[in-house]
Amino acid sequence: MAANVQWDQSQLREKASHGDVFFPIQYYSTSLIPLYPGVPMHWHPEMELTMIAQGSAQYSIDFQDFQVSEGDFICIQPNLLHAASISPKGSMRSDSFVFHLNLLTSFSADLCALRFFLPITEGRLRLPQVIRSGDMLYSDLKNGFLSLTDCCNQKAPCYELELKALLFHLLGILARFAQAEPEASGQTGSDRLRSVFSYVREHYAEEITVEDAAEICHITPSHFMHFFKEKSGMTFNRYLNQYRLNQSALLLTKGVPAAEAAFACGFNHLPYFYRRFREYYGMTPRRFQEKAR
Repeated sequence: MAANVQWDQSQLREKASHGDVFFPIQYYSTSLIPLYPGVPMHWHPEMELTMIAQGSAQYSIDFQDFQVSEGDFICIQPNLLHAASISPKGSMRSDSFVFHLNLLTSFSADLCALRFFLPITEGRLRLPQVIRSGDMLYSDLKNGFLSLTDCCNQKAPCYELELKALLFHLLGILARFAQAEPEASGQTGSDRLRSVFSYVREHYAEEITVEDAAEICHITPSHFMHFFKEKSGMTFNRYLNQYRLNQSALLLTKGVPAAEAAFACGFNHLPYFYRRFREYYGMTPRRFQEKAR
């Protein structure tokens, strides 16, 4: 989960480059505060390993919600939708490594690639998603993660070899507790929600109805409302409002007047926008803009 990155609005794919093509790994320190209370739903082809350094947050990983706090680890496999948020008065700081599994594969399809890397990437092998202090693998995982952090920060001669060795070690710890996923056929719930999320990000400034979203999923509106609430934990209209509010907040930080930001993000009734903005951010748009400056 990287800070200060760009998002591909049409596909929810993170556009940031994590490292480079020759060494695809990047370390991040991310902070969530009331002014910036969350990282929106997104995905990337890299794997992510995060330690909560301070505070607490709620993570959504592949439509499952996890409450995490200081000391917990989060493992996010490639291509999984995920997001993070804090409570209105909370805060959270995390340390993360985002890396592509290509960093660890050889030029030929070796046993590790066939038994682990490919199944992890395709979701056929599921690693533990949240690891807490009472879990069997916690101590080994923490020691390995701290060693990885030291290696990345110090960059001693030939550190690249040591870093790859530490990543292999961490994956080995996680793989011991992995579970095989049953074969699935047809369009999954994740596929349907990706389509809906993508549509919202392309058309949030326009009028969007439940019927529009249901048509994308090829199901009835009543079925869609139940499906969306079950998978995402909120109603579709609430999600749409929150996304529009997030976009309006971004415009406010750039100095755009509140009324102009509201209309640009699909709010056609200003009193409604002001009321929803204050409920979500705990302050008026003007106060938010002042704090952002």
